Amino acid sequence: MKRPSHDAPPLTHQSSYDCVNAMVRRIVAHRGHKVGAPEQTAAAFRLAAELGATILEADLRFTRDGVPVMLHDPTLNRTTSGRGPLKEVDWSEIELLDAGSWFGHAFAGERILRLEQLFQLADQLRVGLCIEAKGEGLRNAHAALYAAQEIKRRSRLDIDYVASFDHDALAAAVAAVPGLRTAPDRMPERGPSTAAELIAQARRAGARIIQHHFADLDASIVAEVQAAGIEVWAWPMANEEEARFAFESGAIGLMGDDVAAVVRVIREND
Repeated sequence: MKRPSHDAPPLTHQSSYDCVNAMVRRIVAHRGHKVGAPEQTAAAFRLAAELGATILEADLRFTRDGVPVMLHDPTLNRTTSGRGPLKEVDWSEIELLDAGSWFGHAFAGERILRLEQLFQLADQLRVGLCIEAKGEGLRNAHAALYAAQEIKRRSRLDIDYVASFDHDALAAAVAAVPGLRTAPDRMPERGPSTAAELIAQARRAGARIIQHHFADLDASIVAEVQAAGIEVWAWPMANEEEARFAFESGAIGLMGDDVAAVVRVIREND
């Protein structure tokens, strides 16, 4: 197996590839099909669903006046026509920003989505959501709990997930909303891991999932974690080579920037 071009140390998948081909995988779109459309916009999410994603991953933050919106970065600079921290701008200004032109002229006029709009889109597309709580400290805890409560209010506890790098925030959300499904991001974000660490982190967050950067996956560790009843979700594969590497690790969840590449790899191994 040719190793993809990333900076993690070489991994060995050994013979595990032989027993994972037929495994049912979850196709998760990381911020939508972000290699083909501006991330976290309706265009990116619609395209991801059309390509075969069954779960849309999106990041949750709040405007100055408390409106929940889908934005990865703490600032508006990279993916919108605005400038400055999101938390210092009201929704009345945010809703007018162009969130598509930075990616390409064809996407001019795409807007930042409110969380309510994302739920509506998920209903239309018949897909699940993985809502990633963003922000530090109390902001992250607030985002995780808000997402959890909205999922419950909309009777989607058996469909959606809440994710975060803050495992305590997820544990608190689970305590407040029984039945909530969480997908904690493995800590630290990069580097080698052990099965014991991954299992402990998932359990601390009340989860049966652990997210893990694909480049640092070891198939034997993936197998041990999943044998303990915890799904490994690999992210954020941006091309077919990376998608194939993640697939061969045995990870059940394949969360890609390039949904089409993930789908092609799965289909070629059907």
